[in-house]
Amino acid sequence: MLGRNGRRLAAYLFAYPNRSHRRDRLIDLFWTESAPDQGRTAFSTALWKIKRTIGASGRQMALHAVGPNVVLEIAKPAIVDAHRFATDIEVALSASCADSIRPAIELYGGAFLEEFDGDWVLEERERLEVLYVRALTLMMRQAANQSRYEDALSCARRILATDPMRESAQRATMLLYTLNGQRGQAIRQFERCRATLREECGVDPMPETRSLDLMIRSGAVFERIPALLSETFGTRS
Repeated sequence: MLGRNGRRLAAYLFAYPNRSHRRDRLIDLFWTESAPDQGRTAFSTALWKIKRTIGASGRQMALHAVGPNVVLEIAKPAIVDAHRFATDIEVALSASCADSIRPAIELYGGAFLEEFDGDWVLEERERLEVLYVRALTLMMRQAANQSRYEDALSCARRILATDPMRESAQRATMLLYTLNGQRGQAIRQFERCRATLREECGVDPMPETRSLDLMIRSGAVFERIPALLSETFGTRS
């Protein structure tokens, strides 16, 4: 077993392959609380275990530790799910192609290294989450513009599962429920949004969100559907 710090080291090397990393920096990063000699010994042991595991995998990768530097060489970084996800999503987003995004989204397995913390983990986690939400937003908009409201709602729910504080997604969900003939659900969505914001931040929903709720409750929303569709999901195709 690699142990907690060994797993963190392995995750770091796989997150940043084909780069040269200084040994002393890696030791400082993952064995901060160890005495210098203990840190170096633990690092060398973890490195040996990672190298042995990689060698037994049969994949096109190799761990090199020469002098002060360590490099994990991976011929095809896309064998790592996080890299494949990011690459496929970025290509699909550049083409604004929801069909290409759909299979890429399924590679997202949740928050990056949720059991770990550290600045580098948080930065990578945020980068991947942003790509995930951007991809889902594109799919939601295209589905809404094609009147596929159940599909759009599925995307909206996944966005909110990742970021429940995103009020634009809350409003989109409220509107989609209304368009799907579920006005009661739309009103309950607003109540959930308000409860979440009050509990997490001690604030009320934005004026735009409160205004949409009032329109849904009064029925006035149906007089503004074309404008709301354009504002929320862009030009209808």
